[in-house]
Amino acid sequence: MNETPKKDRTWLYVGVAFAAFWAAYLIFFNPRNAVHLEGTGLTLPADYGWKLEDLEGKPVTLGDYRGRVILLNVFATWCGPCLGEMPSLVSLAKNPKLKGVAFLCVTNETSDRSLDKYAQSNMQGLTVLRSEALPAVFTTEGIPATFIIAPDGAVVASVVGAANWNDPAVVDFVEKLLK
Repeated sequence: MNETPKKDRTWLYVGVAFAAFWAAYLIFFNPRNAVHLEGTGLTLPADYGWKLEDLEGKPVTLGDYRGRVILLNVFATWCGPCLGEMPSLVSLAKNPKLKGVAFLCVTNETSDRSLDKYAQSNMQGLTVLRSEALPAVFTTEGIPATFIIAPDGAVVASVVGAANWNDPAVVDFVEKLLK
């Protein structure tokens, strides 16, 4: 009997597994290189009556930040892309040109030790707040979602998905709002 030997497909399986892993990494953990904010055309009014709470359970409203430029990021600690973009948000918040900006990160997660620990270790310079629901103006189909609010209360830009927030174009855009 002439039987043809079976081909060893180990390397094929390794290659497919690597390609799948790399695609998942790029989708979930690798922020985009640039954020395009100019010309978004948004001018929706922010909901200053939105009730939130800080990590200690103290009540806060978005109105507490009225008159300031606000960079509002909706995130979750279980969200890979959210965690992937967090270092660029922290870096942006440390930029001395943006001292007047309120950097608010909002989650619907309960304030437990894991959220507190993550915020303490990875979110220096950002204000972490909790809310059970998002107002209509900030409703989004995905996270992370980031909204930039001008001092007059207009939501002037939004980006859904992970991004590199420490981009010079973002700094210029936000700096113009501060003036």
